[in-house]
Amino acid sequence: MNYYASGKLLIFGEYLVLNGAKCLAIPLRYGQHLLVQNSEREDILWESWAEGEIWFSATFSENLKIKTMGDIGTSQLVSHLLRWIRSEKPHLFSKGLTFVVDADFPLKWGLGSSATLISLLAQWSGVDPFSLLELSLNGSGYDVACATQDKPIVYQKKDRQTIPVSLPSEIVNKILFVYSGKKQNTSFEVLRFQNVKISDEEIVTMNTIVESALAATSIEEWESLMEESETLLSGILDMAPIQQNEFSDYPYRIKSLGAWGGDFYMATFRDEQKAREYFISKGYTTLFNYEEIIKK
Repeated sequence: MNYYASGKLLIFGEYLVLNGAKCLAIPLRYGQHLLVQNSEREDILWESWAEGEIWFSATFSENLKIKTMGDIGTSQLVSHLLRWIRSEKPHLFSKGLTFVVDADFPLKWGLGSSATLISLLAQWSGVDPFSLLELSLNGSGYDVACATQDKPIVYQKKDRQTIPVSLPSEIVNKILFVYSGKKQNTSFEVLRFQNVKISDEEIVTMNTIVESALAATSIEEWESLMEESETLLSGILDMAPIQQNEFSDYPYRIKSLGAWGGDFYMATFRDEQKAREYFISKGYTTLFNYEEIIKK
């Protein structure tokens, strides 16, 4: 059987979504495929591919102990997930199995390889994806929620509330997504943020930003909310906004996405070609407009 899970970008609500704030995220045209086949062998074979090459492989015994492995952390994670699935759905493991996971994007982009893996295994097994998430990672779950959506979503950790939404063309047609050239360690950032004290007022402020973003009808309103979000997170994280640090000469707004300092930035523009030329001149060559990256 074949399964698919979409990657994601977190537009508003980064970090604070962990504390219960609303967030706005978009599912992407890039993600991971999973092929699961029965095997005559008694053990379990696993392969993970990206860009036409195997980046991880492992073999597990009938009781899901690691027999051969690549990266030890990935091997332990896969074993852990499969053991839990077997405890819930033992009939799925009555024969040997072969798993092949194939990402259609460079993993360094940080679009959610772990979350899409959890979604894929949940789709295959029929277990609750958020139970798998809690078993393995410390995330909010917005990325797992995004993996099976076809539209942007507003997500809240409480009750795993997921609401599909639409964004107006007047805004999305003036947005560019810029790959920073580096990937953040999401698990590390989540652990680091757990030591930061968040007030109820800051949660309310982020909820208002997300709600206002949904109501915005002009790129100028959107830019104002980007700036408000950056100011809020800058104070919480004690970090300068990315535009202040690296793009102070850019005429419009730039916002960090996801874990600050890595993965992708969101930039607004009035002339897309001029915006592309600006970022390319700075050495940022992986660029997408909204239509090029959103899931269709």
